[in-house]
Amino acid sequence: MAVLACLNGETMPADQARVSIWDRGFLFGDAVYEVFRVYRGRLWLEDEHLGRLKRSLAELDFPAHALERLMDRVRRLIVASEIGDGTVYIQITRGVAPRTHAFPDPPVPPTELIVVKPYDDEPTARLRETGVRAITHPDLRWRRRDIKTVNLLGNVLAMEQAKRAGAYEAILVDQDGFVTEATHTSLLWVAGGRVHGTPEGWEILPGTTRNRTLRLVESLGIPFEAVHSPLADVLAADEVILVGTTSEVISITTIDDRVIGSGRPGPMSRRLWDGYRALVERFLAG
Repeated sequence: MAVLACLNGETMPADQARVSIWDRGFLFGDAVYEVFRVYRGRLWLEDEHLGRLKRSLAELDFPAHALERLMDRVRRLIVASEIGDGTVYIQITRGVAPRTHAFPDPPVPPTELIVVKPYDDEPTARLRETGVRAITHPDLRWRRRDIKTVNLLGNVLAMEQAKRAGAYEAILVDQDGFVTEATHTSLLWVAGGRVHGTPEGWEILPGTTRNRTLRLVESLGIPFEAVHSPLADVLAADEVILVGTTSEVISITTIDDRVIGSGRPGPMSRRLWDGYRALVERFLAG
């Protein structure tokens, strides 16, 4: 298995890929990205990820991108890498142009990067059995959090504090004291048999795993409520759950040294994890 990159249609070992210092993704963070999970060589939630990528490009007024060609390159790269279980990273920037804040006029060709890497789920699988620790951190990100851009400095700063505290994630809290999401996962919490989460909007990313999990919640007949909740409500929840592309479904058992529920993964997180894995297995059997 090899970590391969496809840069503007050219396949190479990932560590040999190079972009110009004048690329707007490098200079301005003028770029969007997506991360797909690969199971047994197949892309999971492909349509959902591709739809969000298309939306991100449109929201930032990118020129039309050849998405069919992009996905053909993705599939070819997966085959060439011989990776069964892994991730696909896609990044599209506004291209290479003289450094000025306004968009290039006329537009220049975008820079398109695809990277396929193996992913070992075993360490995360062990954490699903025990649950994980999290800290809270002020949400310092820009306001359009619903667009999946490479502008991740707020996420990086929060995650670094989590790492220093020996925690798995940082839960982000806005200036009004309401919980939004985590640095690289979506956040759900359980109270009174009901699943809760921050409403979709500019405050949070429309997570593909979150949306698939919420469809699972609905299919299981579990009530869901989209609500802006203060941190105190989340700390008092019966369960707090992270969902994400590689985390999948994982329980938070401690937040800022406050034990959540019993301090172990609860029945709802286990039920959702079992249901989510069943969906993946059904997909792979199809």
